[in-house]
Amino acid sequence: MTRRVHPLFILMSALTHLRSTIIPLGFLLFNDLKNEGFGKYTLIGFCIFCLVLLLFGVASWYFYTFTIDDQSIRVNKGIFRKSERTTQRRRIESIGINQNLLERVLGLATLSVETSSDGIEPEVELKGVRLKFATSLKATIKGEDTQTEQTEATDSFRVSLNDLFFAGALSGRLGLALVGFFAGYQLIDQYIEKYVDRIFNELAHLSLLLLSGLGLLILLLVYLGSIIVYVVRYGSFEATLNEKRLTIRYGLLNRTEVVFHQDKVQALLVEENWIKRRFKRAHLSLNVISATGKEEQMLFHPFIREADIDPFLERFLPRFERVKPMQYAADHGFFYVVRWRLVWYMLLFSAVNTGLIYFLTTPLKWAGLLLYLILPIYYMFARTGYRNTCYGFKQDVFVLRRQLVNRHTIYAPRLKIEALSGHVSRFLEQKDLLKFEINLRGRGHLSAGYFTHHQFEDVRNWYQRSFLKTDRAEAGDIRYDNE
Repeated sequence: MTRRVHPLFILMSALTHLRSTIIPLGFLLFNDLKNEGFGKYTLIGFCIFCLVLLLFGVASWYFYTFTIDDQSIRVNKGIFRKSERTTQRRRIESIGINQNLLERVLGLATLSVETSSDGIEPEVELKGVRLKFATSLKATIKGEDTQTEQTEATDSFRVSLNDLFFAGALSGRLGLALVGFFAGYQLIDQYIEKYVDRIFNELAHLSLLLLSGLGLLILLLVYLGSIIVYVVRYGSFEATLNEKRLTIRYGLLNRTEVVFHQDKVQALLVEENWIKRRFKRAHLSLNVISATGKEEQMLFHPFIREADIDPFLERFLPRFERVKPMQYAADHGFFYVVRWRLVWYMLLFSAVNTGLIYFLTTPLKWAGLLLYLILPIYYMFARTGYRNTCYGFKQDVFVLRRQLVNRHTIYAPRLKIEALSGHVSRFLEQKDLLKFEINLRGRGHLSAGYFTHHQFEDVRNWYQRSFLKTDRAEAGDIRYDNE
């Protein structure tokens, strides 16, 4: 039976397109208001624009149909350019239900279905359906009973608000928040330029101590803003295990729900920045065949104690028993890891100092020389971190750890690794050095180095052993890079 999505999809489509044009439209209206106020033609043009969006939403809803039978799922959509997508139900790997803020207000949801294909988009995506209908439809597609699913849930966990707050505080997102802050400022600078100039004229009379305090206050506000964004994004995080099927839900405004089988997990990633390591905490994420199709790396736990990782994996992912890596990177390869970073930092600090010396006449122009003190500190941290770069394997699981300042560890079952390769330049080959790289399905990969050729041969022999005796011609290839 062919059906259409909910009629509220019309309003959602119109508001979505209006939201995508809100910035240029707001600037036009603001300029009109600043000059002579809203004119008659401005209001008429705005009403016509909204009417066109509404009519476009009606047409999009009318031509948006779907059919679900015992064998397949078929979705038809498109006004001027029609598209039809059919997916066999037996090929379905995972199903997800997502709700952005607008969908939550309207009581709608988006049902996403992902198959084993390598595409970056969901195989099937139904937008604008009622949340209750999407939940029942998900159970119907998988041949499950919703009530049974709720009563048979074997295990679950939730991340508390306190843990989310500390995870956001220690996530190291201040740099991204500052980039977003300055990008937003550049976008609206021309409209608030005279107010900014007035503020700077007032600040010019303040002392250096007060200006420094004001700058720290702005950094603090941006930092708190980054924490709030993190909490809003991952709020109400919950994971439920039901007969080897994991359901992950999160989001205070944009609500996301993804369901996948344990066997679809490609790899476990343990990420620890240098701040979290001081608190003995880690960030867990999974490489999965996700139902969203937009990102293959999915948050599994944002702020778990290191001592709790093993019991946690035993509950939810027993296949990923942590292996202690015992084979460490070659000591003489450290220079080749940090050399370009040190050169880049030297050039950056030199450019900053050149600018300060050229534009400033006060003794403050020499303050930039303090930046060079960062270089030995970075060298010390990187040296300690490189000594903890290592790998290991045990039966069916391989572990590869990369560390300089931050630590990234990937645990991957052998049969989930698409390719294991070594990357080396002709020059480093003479030094008996190469990098390991693990390629997972899709875009997931992690490289670490430098190791010796003997170590690589050891890993290649382990990787080529398979109970399925699959032919992997590319397994363990060495690729030559130009450095």
